[in-house]
Formats: sequence, C-alpha cells, structure tokens
Amino acid sequence: MLAPRRSPSNLLIAFFLLASVLFYYRHSARDLYTHLPSFARPLSVAENAPSNTTLGFGAVVVVSKTGSDRQPGLLQAANVTGIDLTIPSQPAWSEDDINKFREGRDSDITVGSIYAWLGHNNALQWFLKSGLETALILEDDVDWDIQLRSLQVPLAANAARSMLSPSRYLSRFKVDPTQYWGDTSAWDLLYLGHCGDYFTAVDHGVGRGHQYKENLTSIPHKIFKDPSLPARRELHPYTAALFDVFELPEQTRAFHRSKFPLCTFGYAITRAAAEHLVNDLAPIAKPKTSKSKGSHAYDVSILKACRNGFDTPSPTPENNPHPHPDPKLRHKYASPGLRCWTLNSEIFHHMPGGSMIAQVEAQKNHFVGIPPVDQVGAEQVVQRGETSNIGCGFWRGAFRFEDGDQKRLTYLQEEVGRKGRCLKEGRELPKSLNENNNGSGKEGADHPKEEKKPSGSTDPADRFTS
Repeated sequence: MLAPRRSPSNLLIAFFLLASVLFYYRHSARDLYTHLPSFARPLSVAENAPSNTTLGFGAVVVVSKTGSDRQPGLLQAANVTGIDLTIPSQPAWSEDDINKFREGRDSDITVGSIYAWLGHNNALQWFLKSGLETALILEDDVDWDIQLRSLQVPLAANAARSMLSPSRYLSRFKVDPTQYWGDTSAWDLLYLGHCGDYFTAVDHGVGRGHQYKENLTSIPHKIFKDPSLPARRELHPYTAALFDVFELPEQTRAFHRSKFPLCTFGYAITRAAAEHLVNDLAPIAKPKTSKSKGSHAYDVSILKACRNGFDTPSPTPENNPHPHPDPKLRHKYASPGLRCWTLNSEIFHHMPGGSMIAQVEAQKNHFVGIPPVDQVGAEQVVQRGETSNIGCGFWRGAFRFEDGDQKRLTYLQEEVGRKGRCLKEGRELPKSLNENNNGSGKEGADHPKEEKKPSGSTDPADRFTS
C-alpha cells in the first residue's frame, strides 16, 4: 500500500510555522530566553543528598587577614557543619599599596574599603592560580544555618541546575561534580550571601508601591520550598516586605537573575568571571584608558558588573543579543559585565557587629555608620538572637567546643550538622524527632547538660522538597 501523500497546504503551513519560530528567536532572543526555564531538562540527581565539603564548588575561599580574631569562630562553625575552608595568606599592605590603588580613583575611598578590595582580589588571585573551575568566596564574618550543607545548598543547587542545566554527565544518574550548580559556561557569579537584592536601591523604598510582582515574574527565576528558612515574620523586614509583594509562600526562596544585589558576603564565581573581575571590572590598578574614577567600594563594582551583564542571557545562546563589545574577547567573556544570579533570601549573612571596613576606620578615628539595611533589622536581630534571615546559626559562639574536645565536636557534627538539631536553650524539640529518639523523648546519655531543650528537625534527607 502506498503511503498517503501530504497535501501541499499542510507542508506550507508547517514551513510557515517553522519560519515564524526562527524569526521570533532571532529578533526576540531576550524575550524567548525569559521563558526558556519552563522547558529546562530535568535532572536524575539525588536531590536530598547533602553537598560535598566544598558545597559543590571547587573550593570555599575565605577573605580574611592573617591573625583575624574572626577565624576561630568561623573554623568552628565549618567543623560542625562539615565544610572545608581555604584561607589564603594576605600580605601586609603598605601605604604605597594604598596610594597606588588610589591613583586615578575617587580620593574619598576609605582605607578600610581599599583593604576589603585588596582582600577579595587576593582571594580571586589564589583561585585563578588553583586551576579550579569554580570557587565560593566568603568574607570571614559570615554566619550560616546549621542545615547549610545538609539541606539548603542541595535545594538551592537543584534550583540553579533547573535554570542552568548541566552539559556534562558522568552517567544517567550523576552530574559532573564541577556542574553541581549548573553549566559553568552558562553563569558568571551567584549571589548566595548578600544583604538583599531588592530590585532597586533601598533608598527608593522596599515593599508595596516600590516593587511589584512583575519585577520577579518578568525575569528568569525559580521558586522553591526550603523548610529551614525562618517564618515570614522572622525574616529581615525588607526581605519580608519584598516577599509579600512577590506573593511567595511561607518558607520559600527564589533563585533569579540579579537586579540590584547588595554586599559581597558570599558569592560563587567561575574562572572566566574571576579573570574578568581582576583584569577589567574590579582591578587593583585602574586602567589608564578608563575615564571613570571607578567605584568607591568593591561590592559596588560587582553590583555594576552584574547590572551591565543583565541583558546578556544566561545561559547564553550562540546568537548573543548583548555580547562583549570587543570581538577579540568574546571567546573568553560572554558579556560586557557579569551574568549574575541571586539566591533570595540569602544563605550567608554577616554576623551582627562592625565590619572589617568599620574596624579599620575606627583605628584611624573615623566613624563608619551602620549600613541602612543593618539598621532596619537591628532590633529584630536582638529579639531573635539570630543573624538576619538565618534560622539557627553560629552567632554568639553557638555550638562552640574547646580545642581538643573531640567527643563534643563529634556529637555536634552528628546532631547539629547532620541531623539539623538546633540545640539552643528555649528551642523546643519537634515531635517527629522526639518520637524517633528511642521512643522515649528523653535526651541521650551523652547529651550535654546545658542543652536540655534541643530543637531542630528530623533527618534532612526526609524533608527535601523538589
């Protein structure tokens, strides 16, 4: 039997539809890109598996001066959570270094801001020499939740992979470890620790009438449940107001293209992006060809780079609608700025207290005021006894242990770091965990006496939400 012949009209219709799609893509690349996430390729990955000890990056690199009094507490938190930190040695910068940095720049830039800039540059230089593909850069005054590695990072990385689908797989069920946070050619910088991405400058206001639901829905984003996120009433007032405008459900985060990210407490970066930063976007030596006096702070330079890179799609199609302006550099850099994404709310936030910049300026009898975002959240921080937007963190030396006390460290690693139990006075033990505690609801024999009212959650592996 002869196969039925297709009518010419059907072929013409099919050709017209195909031509329309190709025309639409070519002339509306950005609009098409905005809607691509709906068709992201699903992953066959164990979403409830804890991340590795470097949180899915090549290394976790800390910006910290030699002998900083912040390092002991940071290292204890990392030990309890099971995170490997790398703290590159910082040189003792001289007056000559300060003066060279200021050449051609705004003379009002403070010494503290210069030290912070040099510190971040030093961490990026270490990363570039390491040969690694990605790194997470942390400032040494950050705090994080006890469920960072067991729950928060796996959920956030899954959201990232859904938007920046990995291109390499070791097998059907296993992503290449270097692409735990998605295809590294598809993004430049991930804001995981910040003091807010409110889609506009905070002095314009935060909340209804200042932001709109469409601010989020009109850009690439992924919304996901995270039971470790504090209740809405316990979030920083600005974060709560923003989430109300976006109509996000309780205990829900959003992973979205960065719009106006503030602060650089914790950001992940690729090799190409780090090179772009140290050479062009936030260099130590101001380019002689640049007519601008530059930014007065490192985090402002990053903000500008992200804003300059917003029009470049991430992932970036071959027909890039907003490429790097220099054709000779397009093989290295996809954008004139950086293709940035924000995790909102953040999973790293700086602990209450003076910043490194404020400490340096205080030594020179210069007073640095409290940043506006910190000022708004200060009262809530005191009432909660927790760092902003952190559910159960390490501020005030929570979960500390004496050097050499391996028994207590092992206990904290198991109960706090792996099981996510917030062993703080006044925090009640959830019923589900109470029932699993040998059916008795009583503390184990090795439970420290000062922690009579532990709290937390069931095993994180039982509570993952895709």
